[in-house]
Amino acid sequence: MHPARTWLLDRWAHHPRIALALRAACAAAIAWTLVRFVPGAQDYPYYAPFGAIIATTSTLAGSVRESLQAVGAIVVGGTIAWLVDLVTGDAAPLTVGIVVLLSVSVAGWRPLGVMGGWAPTAALFTLIIGHGEAFFIGAYGGLTLFGAVVGILINIIAPPLPLAPARQTVGRTRGVLAKQLRELGDLMVAHELPTLEQWHREHTELRRARTAMRDAMSRVQESRAGNARARRHRDAMEQLAEEADSLDRVSLLVADVSDLILRPRGVPSESSATATTLSDSLREPIARAMHRVADALDAYGHGSDTDPQLEAADAELQRLLQAEPDQTHEQLLVHSVVLSLRRALDTFV
Repeated sequence: MHPARTWLLDRWAHHPRIALALRAACAAAIAWTLVRFVPGAQDYPYYAPFGAIIATTSTLAGSVRESLQAVGAIVVGGTIAWLVDLVTGDAAPLTVGIVVLLSVSVAGWRPLGVMGGWAPTAALFTLIIGHGEAFFIGAYGGLTLFGAVVGILINIIAPPLPLAPARQTVGRTRGVLAKQLRELGDLMVAHELPTLEQWHREHTELRRARTAMRDAMSRVQESRAGNARARRHRDAMEQLAEEADSLDRVSLLVADVSDLILRPRGVPSESSATATTLSDSLREPIARAMHRVADALDAYGHGSDTDPQLEAADAELQRLLQAEPDQTHEQLLVHSVVLSLRRALDTFV
């Protein structure tokens, strides 16, 4: 394959924003052309490409839902401005304040979903640009819907499939998990252990990565509706979903490990919980086991042969079980850490 073509295909596959921009541009241009043939649309033709852009920035199912929500928010916000203007009769500061107060209040209405924020915008547009006239509400909402229909048709012809962004979030989550395991292992042997509160305060990236991964996978699942491309990539989508589920479980297990090591725990001879202490003979093997599990995570993510890393991690866990802790609470702690790390490994077997 020609290098230039290979480069272009790679950019297309890994940068879905390019396809999104092209869909939005085509939909906006077509909507702008067609709206000129709509009777009475000559005063506000720009709302048609506006609706087209809204409809092409999501999955096929999402474009229908968000287009209806946007039009609903426009109608609700415009109606508020129209009613308030009928009562007050002008656009005095008090009128503007009342319109904003009411429209911002209804912006959180559940049926409007993520597009509820358009209600205050539509209210102000109706009050100031449309002079509080009911006709403006119909023109604004109707032409936005007209453009949205064009955008939805573009999405039907070339449906988006957000696999690349989902893969990126999965890879980012995997990288954060491996990084945190290595860092915790390094702290075991090189530094005084932080408190659990300090650890959570300084390591919020895993929570953000998991949230982004779940959101991306939800969009992938939503994109399957009415999408012929999704049927062709069904195996890849199912494999990615399985990997995301596995990483979600591993993140909970990594949280268990940090909790076991960093949370203060009481022992029968003490009246209050104290920081968990581990002898040097245990810290080294626990740290090595964490590093080996992190290596297995990295290998799985890069598509390379994971057997050597899994075998190395398993062997390290076996050696850790053979360690002889000085105290009973140390033995319980070691066995709990081994169980969590082994369950993390089993997730990818």
